[in-house]
Amino acid sequence: MAERGGAAAAAAGDDDRRNMIFYDRIQAETIRKELRVHRLYDRYMLSPSVKSKLVITNTPQSMNLMNPVDDVEDEEYSRQATQARQLPRERNAEPVTSAQAYGWDAAPLVPPASRTDPRFHRPRVECDITRCYNSGAAAAAAAGDRRRAGGTADAKK
Repeated sequence: MAERGGAAAAAAGDDDRRNMIFYDRIQAETIRKELRVHRLYDRYMLSPSVKSKLVITNTPQSMNLMNPVDDVEDEEYSRQATQARQLPRERNAEPVTSAQAYGWDAAPLVPPASRTDPRFHRPRVECDITRCYNSGAAAAAAAGDRRRAGGTADAKK
């Protein structure tokens, strides 16, 4: 029985070593896969709004009054910021998304000079009866305002 216990312990030790090798290989494979897609970015840009709010105090020894240093704006960032501020129609020749397709061609279908064309422009026309009715309605409305304000003799009786 003692031999069996020793053999079992040796087998368990072998299994532990195999498991450690197995886990080590899994970890190495995982790291290798992560490094395939991992990119080290070493170019960073500060936006002009951050640069304008960033205060770096100079010591009196570091100041050079003869040659003041001008701030140089990053050209790539300024180009990207200018492009981002543009309207989509200025940025792209055609709509990028289906939502942009609506209203992309904003030119009117009927030219604005068509006010003289009777097919498209129908101005409001009044006849004598309509004109008379509109003037009477306006007078009645004005009289009603005076009655509510208490300005007539009928309202005081």
